[in-house]
Amino acid sequence: MFNKSIFSLALLSLLVLLFQAFTSPATKEPGDKIDDFTLQGADGNLYTLGDMKSQKAVVVMFWSTTCPNVQPYTQRINDLANKYTATGISFWAVNSNNNETMDEVKVHAQKNNYPFPELKDFNNSVADLFGATRTPEVFMIDPSTKTVLYHGRIDDNRDETKVTSHDLQNALDELITGKDITVKNTKFFGCGIKRD
Repeated sequence: MFNKSIFSLALLSLLVLLFQAFTSPATKEPGDKIDDFTLQGADGNLYTLGDMKSQKAVVVMFWSTTCPNVQPYTQRINDLANKYTATGISFWAVNSNNNETMDEVKVHAQKNNYPFPELKDFNNSVADLFGATRTPEVFMIDPSTKTVLYHGRIDDNRDETKVTSHDLQNALDELITGKDITVKNTKFFGCGIKRD
């Protein structure tokens, strides 16, 4: 009886893993291509990746109005956007959580005075396109080729006083000076994206 229970539990665990493997979209990694997409911003405008070809890069950040791992980054990401926008880098915050409404996204964008658009990803289709799983999770895209240049975290600690590695900033600095990005992948952390 005991062995039968262990077998049943092992079989159930295997089925869950197989289900996740076949239903979870594969994460896009540096070198992978991204299909074009369009999202509506909290400002009422539409944003299309294919329209950004004149930019050196688009930093797509999967975002949340409530995640405690996103909120401490408000000032840091505003500073990065203000610093790099003039160099031909665009920043987009993408909210794919099915439990956060467009109205909440609008309030969040206004409250934090973001110098970049906060976009609503209804039905998490763009999160699925990227294979994004967390907030915050960052993808730097070359918009002319729709190629992922960097995937990972903003930096290595949500507590700004404990940051030892400015990963996104390092990648941006290397990109705008024409260097190859040294660290293209970093281990990210955050809240799970609430999918439909």
